[in-house]
Amino acid sequence: MTSKPRRLHPAAILFFFNKDIKNLFIPVAIFAFAVFQQAKTWTIIGLIAFFILVVAGDVVRYMTFSYQFFDKEILVHKGIFIKKVNHIPYDRIQNVTTNQWFFLKPFKLEELEIETAGHSEGPEVSLVAVPVELKDELNSYRHRFSSEVTQNVSRETFSEGSKTKQSLEATNVLSYSITWRELIKFALTSPAFLSGLLVVLAIYGKVQNGISNQMYKVAANEFAQFGWVLLVVVMIVIVLLFYVLSVFALIAKYYHFHLTKENGQFEMRYGFFKTKRTNISESRIQAVVVKQTLLRSFLHISSVKLVIISNSNKEETEKDIIVMPVIETAKLNDFFKKFFPHIPVEELKQSQSVSGTFYYDLRNAAIFSLVIDLVVGMLFYRISWLLVLLLIAVSAVILLMPAYLNARRARLSIMNGQYLFLQNNQVTSKNSYFVPKNSIQLVERRQSIWLSKKKFAHIRLSCRSGIAERILQVKYLPEQQVDGVVEWYKK
Repeated sequence: MTSKPRRLHPAAILFFFNKDIKNLFIPVAIFAFAVFQQAKTWTIIGLIAFFILVVAGDVVRYMTFSYQFFDKEILVHKGIFIKKVNHIPYDRIQNVTTNQWFFLKPFKLEELEIETAGHSEGPEVSLVAVPVELKDELNSYRHRFSSEVTQNVSRETFSEGSKTKQSLEATNVLSYSITWRELIKFALTSPAFLSGLLVVLAIYGKVQNGISNQMYKVAANEFAQFGWVLLVVVMIVIVLLFYVLSVFALIAKYYHFHLTKENGQFEMRYGFFKTKRTNISESRIQAVVVKQTLLRSFLHISSVKLVIISNSNKEETEKDIIVMPVIETAKLNDFFKKFFPHIPVEELKQSQSVSGTFYYDLRNAAIFSLVIDLVVGMLFYRISWLLVLLLIAVSAVILLMPAYLNARRARLSIMNGQYLFLQNNQVTSKNSYFVPKNSIQLVERRQSIWLSKKKFAHIRLSCRSGIAERILQVKYLPEQQVDGVVEWYKK
């Protein structure tokens, strides 16, 4: 059955315009700041002409864009001067994601992104402002097609260990939703506000050349009148403002986060201003990760993520897919039994870190800290010894605390014949990996001459993540543990 060629909803023009403005705003703003003082009238005329050209281009883009469903593929026609026709076979589609902004809900419209196995620069096709029923229609065409969506995955991983249980899940839809209490804890303990500050500083770095020296002098005189105390207060207020905004942004992003699993397909639905629905096939999962920052460990909450095979490097696919942004650690075992019943969490036996691991990690950090302290002392001792002592204390905390956490959180354990548990530390975040043997592409044992005498070694595991490789490693473990994993992998 073949559908008729269809156009996007006229609201797509607004999406095109928004994308163009985001891409061109910074260079246009820099140019306008640079020439506004010399040619105010021509600058305004130029901005109006630019606005008209962008709108006209977006209207033409809308008029030349169409899509059509066929029995074996979907065709997308686009292009103004160069006509492009995208042929997307249903068996090449890996993922379908929908995004629905709040202003589109009354019109029952959403954005539909199609990710394929042969495209690495974001989704193959993005259909903006299409009816919400289109995703179900696309899935019906895919289900009619004889091939499975995951036939291009060379080696199945998680699906192999759960085929016997998927038949039971086929008639039972599993679901889980985060609570308001968990979401608020998650938002309050996020360092995302620092990213906002860095973005503002980056924008300032790009536009500072367009700011006149006279404006700098006026601002300096104004602050000089009030003194440094007011400046510190203003900086604190700015940081607090970014913190509050980041808290509300995270709450809005993961608002009503709901996870479901049916027939080997995970679906995450969440968002207040923009409702996002993402589907992930279980056969694409390479590992399950439980991540917990130092602050969240005191609140006993964690995040659950998926390392997946992907062919898109856009947004979340650059990182791990968040399957559960926040969950109380006491609920983790029940969560795994429900959504990942093939992972034997009850069989996990973790051994404590040995003293040698602490010695090597802390020794390396202490040596590096000592070198930094010597350099700091030579540079600042003439200014103030108090400043030197303060910098030495800060460097010791920054270097020694992660080293201590690296040693304390170093774990490696064979769960059973099919699953391996690996835990490491990244700055102050604890990462716990549950990795099936079939996902591991390489096991590497590393040991220097000096470590061999002390019977310690490092281990590195390689598995696919997104479009690249993920290296999982733990350092300074007793060689008996490392050799046991190497032998396990050979079997």
